[in-house]
Amino acid sequence: MTVAEKIVAQDAVTIAESPLDWGELKGKTVLISGANGYVPQYLVHGLLKRNDLYQDGIKVVALCRNRERAYGRFSAYLGRKDFELILQDVCAPVSCGGPVDYIIHGASPADKKSWQEDALAVYEANVTGCRNLLGLAREKQAVFMLISSVDVYGKFPGEERLTEDRHGELDPLDTANVYACAKRASETLCACHSRSGVPCKIVRPFQILAGGIRPDDGRLHINFISQMLEKNEIVLRGDGTPRRSFLYVTDAITGMLTVLLKGKSGEAYNLCMEEGEASVLELAQLMAARVTDRTIRIAYNMETRTTDPAVTRAISVVCGDSGKLRSLGWKPEVSLPVACRRMMTYYGVTEEE
Repeated sequence: MTVAEKIVAQDAVTIAESPLDWGELKGKTVLISGANGYVPQYLVHGLLKRNDLYQDGIKVVALCRNRERAYGRFSAYLGRKDFELILQDVCAPVSCGGPVDYIIHGASPADKKSWQEDALAVYEANVTGCRNLLGLAREKQAVFMLISSVDVYGKFPGEERLTEDRHGELDPLDTANVYACAKRASETLCACHSRSGVPCKIVRPFQILAGGIRPDDGRLHINFISQMLEKNEIVLRGDGTPRRSFLYVTDAITGMLTVLLKGKSGEAYNLCMEEGEASVLELAQLMAARVTDRTIRIAYNMETRTTDPAVTRAISVVCGDSGKLRSLGWKPEVSLPVACRRMMTYYGVTEEE
């Protein structure tokens, strides 16, 4: 077992042993779209590990578009009676034989490169996929949960902590906003279906740290890791002052399952950790300090401060209020330093402790 595989296995155990109301899932079928994505995959690992440890008889149906990636993620589960792999695009009508009790929609190209190169595909995966799965939820009388995004908040004045009732500016004609607009549209679809009798819950994750994300994905934390692996440096594309909320994947998955089981239909829940907030510079410093066998240099690319749209459009503070989710009994367990260490170890930036 590689170090990366060991970390994923440990995280699966953490999820499986978390204090959730597992009785609600015992013997039930859970369909997960986008299951081979870097976050949704942990739903698969955690639920199947629960079966291994406690014989809960949860059946996991993993809906994936990419055969090669799905076989790479889930090769150990192929042939298991509690695992089914459906290979198709979520934009096509979805059918599933037998009962389905819970549906989690996590299918979406989430990397910025996809937003730029094929905005329509991003929108369709989110919105058409959501519509198709809501239709399946109605047919199967299943509980539906949308994995939305912090991006739905858009731009807003001030630096107050985000609560679920805030709504910022979001230009629908700017295709750079396609991911955020698609998530907003999907949330509206959920609200409509909730009013007509389909139980729909919404979770809005902030920044999630985990192994399994592609090194070229472009998100802040994996960009730092890629730079440390390639050049022993982290180059900031701005002044490093923007603040974000970070959360480790095991806490993210238990938060999602808490919303799935206890959340109110038609409502959204922030998935974030106030204790895990850091500026871009602080995150870079935290990661660099964990590397002890060499020096990681932190530098600034001054030109991007005025020329890179991703930098010039960046919001100063995107930090959330998790009070609504915590009121359901959820609480995060993994500190930001530990989250960084585990992610860095997964990618081989640091050695296993």
